[in-house]
Amino acid sequence: MDGPKIGDAFGELLLATYAGRSGYGAIERNDGLLAPHAGEIYFTGSADWSDLERAACDRSTGRVLDAGCGAGRHSLYLQERGLDVTAIDPSPGACQVARARGVRKVHQVCLEELPVLGERFDTFLLLGNNLALLGTPEHADVVLDALARSATPNAQVLGGCRDPYVTDDPDHLDYHSHNRRHGRAGGQTRLRSRFGRLADPWFDYLFCSRDELARWTEHSPWRLTGVDEEGPGYLAELRLR
Repeated sequence: MDGPKIGDAFGELLLATYAGRSGYGAIERNDGLLAPHAGEIYFTGSADWSDLERAACDRSTGRVLDAGCGAGRHSLYLQERGLDVTAIDPSPGACQVARARGVRKVHQVCLEELPVLGERFDTFLLLGNNLALLGTPEHADVVLDALARSATPNAQVLGGCRDPYVTDDPDHLDYHSHNRRHGRAGGQTRLRSRFGRLADPWFDYLFCSRDELARWTEHSPWRLTGVDEEGPGYLAELRLR
């Protein structure tokens, strides 16, 4: 039999959850590892968020970009507090759900395509581990440059990530070792969403330690100015140089 059909698996997961149908899919890693993926987490209210997520939203100021908005949970929270929010996501289904839930400004674009909007932002929110949208150490320069070209002079990036090396899971440790043997960063993860018979295209997600982040932003337009920690998770603050 043929493999999964390539499409908007993540968006279909959110559409199904929003419609009250089965909202369970999977995250597939390129070494074959599968992890359950519940659509409900993208619809949670602030009471169910981590302390770092709430802190990031509360520190957001001015015009805000919500990158990888999903179903729009952070955008809606900020809109209710009177902030001017623009939400972006590469998934058409996610954008459809975010609009249906009341997010006023939603664009279907990737983070590196941000300058096509022709807008400037004071705060860039990359929550739900979306700091990993840097992709790879090499592609991080492309993303950080795109953010800088869309930033006001005093802009900040507030990005959530997870230190991949805070684990004793043999599946993850073996994956880190495999990456390093092939010249990749240990936490560089190639994955895709699965839902029903659909699969998203593969993409790179860059989980990194605080030290790696500092190293990979050292020659970018941004400097790492602070890190708040919560177990293996952390919230990084970047400021324009």
